[in-house]
Amino acid sequence: MSDNATTSTPITVSTTTPTAAEEWKGMTLDELRLKRMKALVLREVGRERMNHVVGGMRAQVANNGVRGLLFDSNTISGLKTADYVLLGWRATRMIMKLWRKMK
Repeated sequence: MSDNATTSTPITVSTTTPTAAEEWKGMTLDELRLKRMKALVLREVGRERMNHVVGGMRAQVANNGVRGLLFDSNTISGLKTADYVLLGWRATRMIMKLWRKMK
């Protein structure tokens, strides 16, 4: 046995019964209804918030199109060097395919 087992304090268990104030009898129907209503309201608020964000994104795409998304300052600032290389490679491949077809 380790030294910790011999030096630890023993666990004491209370043998007294709880008083009426200490004993938890559960929740009332009104409390349950209130908690359920609060959860439903929070869920609806979250759903509306997500719909608002998605609606704004759809409106931005519809108003600006793909070109607006590609040349947006937030999009360009978020790109790394590897992303620019990949975009350049894809653009070059597309141009070369068109060049070959036109010959």
